[in-house]
Amino acid sequence: MAVLRPQGFEAVFSSPSGRYSGALLYGPNWDLLNRLKTQAIRHFAANHPEGEIVRFSDSDLAADPGRLLEELQSISMFGPDKLVVVDAASAAIHKACIGAISVGWSDCFLLVTAGDLKKSSPLRKEFEASPELAITVCYEQSIADLLEFSASFMSGLGITIERDAAELVVSAVGGNAALLQSELAKLASYAGEGGSLTSADVTEIIAGNEAASMDGLIDAVFSGRPEAAIQAITTLQQQGQQPATALIALTNHCALLIEMAVAVDFGRRPEAVVKEWRPPIFFKRHNAFTGQLRLCSLAQLLTVAEHLRIANSETRRKPLVNWQLAERFVISAASSFRRRR
Repeated sequence: MAVLRPQGFEAVFSSPSGRYSGALLYGPNWDLLNRLKTQAIRHFAANHPEGEIVRFSDSDLAADPGRLLEELQSISMFGPDKLVVVDAASAAIHKACIGAISVGWSDCFLLVTAGDLKKSSPLRKEFEASPELAITVCYEQSIADLLEFSASFMSGLGITIERDAAELVVSAVGGNAALLQSELAKLASYAGEGGSLTSADVTEIIAGNEAASMDGLIDAVFSGRPEAAIQAITTLQQQGQQPATALIALTNHCALLIEMAVAVDFGRRPEAVVKEWRPPIFFKRHNAFTGQLRLCSLAQLLTVAEHLRIANSETRRKPLVNWQLAERFVISAASSFRRRR
């Protein structure tokens, strides 16, 4: 078993007949997990244009778990390599994966995604026991992780980004890893191969992009303006954003406000907390953060954080109505802060 860092995870898919025959993505950070899965599939497709990609969900394997092993051991019609992707949500599918691993396969790669697995999980233990299988754990990413990712992402494109500039980008997207990559890609297009980016470049480029729309939703919620929140979430839908992305951005912002609110409860002035925060808050966001700290109590923020946890869970369980669930939460949260006025 090899434990791989999220950065560069997709590189293990360059040769399915190489070092590893399978990989497990698991953990509580569904946004990171889904992003890594998508990147890995794209990386495989790019390196194996004649290869085959087969996907299984719980419903596909529930009636006939043996289909997984049959697919892993069958020869691809389209080329020498095959990628089999399994979204393993239930114990029955975990068992099917374990059974396939015990038998083995060749000229094929198995990618399994799961939720937050306990140490006692049989699926996790099976992957950990095999030297031919890899694991990446998708934990919530810290600011330091996101800054490291920013530098690595830009370096891979032949671009240099100053640390202050990277901090501005991370702050502008509210710590949202998926949105961060999107913004970095735009900045890379601006800089060009071999170019460099300063904080002044980031300040100029980042204005008016999708991050601003996400900021609009965040500000509407945490300043108690439900009508504006509805408009902001409608805009995000029109831009093609996913409800999970919006909820994660709100979750990250709420977590940051909670940390700041603790400092305010100890007697520090909101504007001083925002100004001296590290990593620094994007200067154009100082007034918004200060106003929210004055409006939102620590108790309210803790309550909203719990509601966010529930909302994130519900949108994953009910994908057909996830935007409606997200909108319902947004209205409720914004209304709760408005009542303090």
